[in-house]
Amino acid sequence: MNAERTMRGSGVGIEVVGKVVRGLHLVPDPDDPVRTAAEAPVRAPDEDRSMLDALVRLRADLAHPQAPTRVALFAPASLFRRIDVTGATGVELAETRSRLDHDHGIASTVLLDDGPRRWLVAIRWSSSTARRLEELAERAGFVDVAIDPSPVALARVLGRDVHRARLAGPNGGFDLLLRDGVPVAAAATGPRGDLRHLAQSVTAFPSGWFDDLTAPSDLVREIGSMVDESAPDDTVTVAGWSYPQFPAHDLRAPARVCVALGAAVGAAGLAGRLRPVDVVDAPATAVGSLEYPWVVERLSELPDTSPTTIGPVKRFVASVLPRRRRR
Repeated sequence: MNAERTMRGSGVGIEVVGKVVRGLHLVPDPDDPVRTAAEAPVRAPDEDRSMLDALVRLRADLAHPQAPTRVALFAPASLFRRIDVTGATGVELAETRSRLDHDHGIASTVLLDDGPRRWLVAIRWSSSTARRLEELAERAGFVDVAIDPSPVALARVLGRDVHRARLAGPNGGFDLLLRDGVPVAAAATGPRGDLRHLAQSVTAFPSGWFDDLTAPSDLVREIGSMVDESAPDDTVTVAGWSYPQFPAHDLRAPARVCVALGAAVGAAGLAGRLRPVDVVDAPATAVGSLEYPWVVERLSELPDTSPTTIGPVKRFVASVLPRRRRR
């Protein structure tokens, strides 16, 4: 087995955004943790051949790494918010996921642990696209591939005092709200500006602000209005050390690779317990209008008859008298 695949602190992070794929290889070297960084254009993101070609070129530019890989994405119209599932059993979690799929069309979820608290992040995005990118990354040669929502990846490299963040650029971005380093809600945004930039704010917000909001339009509006207060700040950290600053045109610039860096931190095992994105495989109609799983059959219309039984005296006599043998 390749030693790099089992070495804690080594991981590959990839971000798919618009018509660009970005990636970097993180290694356990305090002097130079980012071994390589690269990006490749994607001519037609919806075409498998075009995306596969871009991923193959990205892997070649990263010097063919053999470390675990996380692919981060958060396409336009994507949205998520967290639900408190502390203390829920496995059966209760499965029921919650099924209800999210049936009532809201949300098939993807991911569990996040925060000390004694446990959160279920309900992700509204294209689950088929996520699976497709996971498969294409494996075909391109990346190993141990898993999928990450881009806001979750970014949260791993922001300070625990950051409560609001906005990542924007010509290929799109997202608004993110956090509490104690754990994502609360996020919404994808369209292209903004010519250069990618990261904004952050430490201003807190009410913890239960989104508990009663279920309509996607309401969530997007509230998230955007809260993140508007963020100020430009591209400071990111990795496992306690500050990521170095690079010019905006450099492929290693913080605002440019922050999502890929967060995905690599997760792949490298530097962000605590890492859970995969769970997808409800059963269609929503499985929990549809028929709420009762048993089968209703027509029974006989004949009247019920009571079974004939013998009394205690006859039972005693029958046990004493010898039975007649059949010849």
